[in-house]
Amino acid sequence: MLIKLFHSNYKSPIHEKLEEGIEVIDAGCGPATWTIEMARDYPNSKFTGLDISFLDSHKETPDNVEFKNTNIIKDIPFEDNSIDYYHQRLLVAGLTGEDMKKTLENAFRVLKPGGYVELGEVNFETLENVGPIYEKFNVIFTGMLKKKGLIPDMGEHIEGFLEETGFENIYFERVCLPVNHTNKAGELMWYDIRETGLSLKPMMAMANPAYEDNEEYTKYIDAIGAEDAEYKTNCFYCIAYAQKPEE
Repeated sequence: MLIKLFHSNYKSPIHEKLEEGIEVIDAGCGPATWTIEMARDYPNSKFTGLDISFLDSHKETPDNVEFKNTNIIKDIPFEDNSIDYYHQRLLVAGLTGEDMKKTLENAFRVLKPGGYVELGEVNFETLENVGPIYEKFNVIFTGMLKKKGLIPDMGEHIEGFLEETGFENIYFERVCLPVNHTNKAGELMWYDIRETGLSLKPMMAMANPAYEDNEEYTKYIDAIGAEDAEYKTNCFYCIAYAQKPEE
């Protein structure tokens, strides 16, 4: 999705270093799409995907990719000052504010002086041109996130988290992203939202018992996608990068 939006898989000014060969972490890598794409684009660099659990989709990975099971909130299994670039995105539904602070403290520890950290998160609380079905869903969804101590508009806070951790030279950008309309980025954004929505079925069923039926719930989620296309719904994606201070 992001390569369609930004015409690149990253924003940090590290192209030359990636070409030469550096150590890269993709934290909370999930299906490792970013990890593998970057590894293929930069074969001289070493990429390590970290996640608490892995899917079975890590097939035919390049030789410069490795995966490690770990909880990034508790620890990042690398030596101090050993990583050149730390990448993390779309963990809004997985990290509380305190979790984000601990994760960035761990990232700060493993990054080399002058190394880059890059974060990307969606703001789920602010939507443009939202229809009634999605609006109702989003009220329930964001309310559930808050009850779990999560931050629905995490994207708006990543700049502050980086500053609080001690990073410097912070760059922040907010972009309007179409949902299921206009271009490929909008199509891919809807795919991410749809997968997130389907994964929330147990919680949504607590609010409406009718959603305990898989078919009914899938129809409900797909109705949101159709509505987004009709109303030209937009959400906001925030990206920030920064450096660990030079010693």
